[in-house]
Amino acid sequence: MTIAGAFWVGVLAARRLRDWGDNSRALEQGEGPLALAAASGAPSENVSVKKVRARVAERLQASLENDRGMVAAGGNAPRAAEDLDIEGLRVGDVVLIEASDAKVEGDFVIEGILRLREGGTTTVVAIMADGERKRWLIGSRETEDWFAVEPVLDHGLAGEPARNVQPHPHQPRVYALARRGQASVAALGNHGRPAGSRVGTYIYKAGARDVVWIERWGTQIIMGEGLALARHAVSFLPGS
Repeated sequence: MTIAGAFWVGVLAARRLRDWGDNSRALEQGEGPLALAAASGAPSENVSVKKVRARVAERLQASLENDRGMVAAGGNAPRAAEDLDIEGLRVGDVVLIEASDAKVEGDFVIEGILRLREGGTTTVVAIMADGERKRWLIGSRETEDWFAVEPVLDHGLAGEPARNVQPHPHQPRVYALARRGQASVAALGNHGRPAGSRVGTYIYKAGARDVVWIERWGTQIIMGEGLALARHAVSFLPGS
């Protein structure tokens, strides 16, 4: 099902944010699969800007709550696998990843969903599980490359991430910052994130396919490490 109507007010609000110059929009150098804007890093915000941000987050949350209500009610009609896209995913749907790397390949059930709104782009973070294996799928309708990453719990980071990160202190591999941004966020299900309507996002790369995805919630850092995938390597099955 399409959610374009539910996000229309959010799109207008995001345009106002750009008009007020809330974000610098100065992207870091380098190619990256997700179009995320640069973080402003401003120590304080205009009251009107905060109100607009809150409204965007409210619209995102309302859309997710509407999806949940349809699931509880059985929906208006059965959903077909060929009609599903990343923005129409719900908790309980199945994500099938066919890749050459066993670290990300598998059939995963969605346990939680984040929708990150930046300008006119909605990026979805699907929190998934295949038994004990936990993974996140990250992507949008507008991008051909998506991410499949595994949560990193022992990174030891807090606050603003540096330009280079080492996910595992006992391993020498270092990733370089490719893009960073700020997004309004709505969350549903067992996503494992703190409460908040705004999140900082960071993409790091090492080589052609290896990526690190970071979310900054205040001073708390949530990190995933994995691979960039072609979107045709990912398919969906409706959970109901």
